[in-house]
Amino acid sequence: MVTRLHSKLEETYMSSLDSNDLRILAELSANARASFVEIGKKLNLHPNVVAYRVNKLRQLGVIKGYIVDLDFEKLGLPEQVYVAGSIGNRSDRDRVLKQIATIPQAVRVTSFLGAPETLVFFICKNKSDVEMVISKMKELDIEIEYTASVIKSYEHGQMPEFLRILAHEVDERRSTMAWRDT
Repeated sequence: MVTRLHSKLEETYMSSLDSNDLRILAELSANARASFVEIGKKLNLHPNVVAYRVNKLRQLGVIKGYIVDLDFEKLGLPEQVYVAGSIGNRSDRDRVLKQIATIPQAVRVTSFLGAPETLVFFICKNKSDVEMVISKMKELDIEIEYTASVIKSYEHGQMPEFLRILAHEVDERRSTMAWRDT
């Protein structure tokens, strides 16, 4: 079942993407400010081809937007905290998650199957700010299962390299299929 679902998802999105699309995504993941000219030079593609493909990826919803990577400590927001909990009334799950997302300090709200049901990443000014957001979650009938302060995080990891690997796999798969057809 999982393999079939994975294959269906792969067919839906991956069939409309080729290795050049994945390489372009790798370059944008490494540097979202890179120009189409810069990306084109790295990938041996004309900048108009890069622009066309980026627009296609936007239309497909693969590229959802571009964000600014902020240094929270330099902004005076040193308290970065994950709060995990379970929702008391499960039938209200969507409403409660949307309410949590309205808390200004909530950077990311994630819902899970299993326990804990939700994980929220908060950015706060100080400990009293942390206590206040935890109180707001409790007011929403969230049973707090744990909190964890961030010491160090590595946000972007190896996403560009992973996309390059996927591009290589697509190339290999297509060349194998072409070889079979001859």
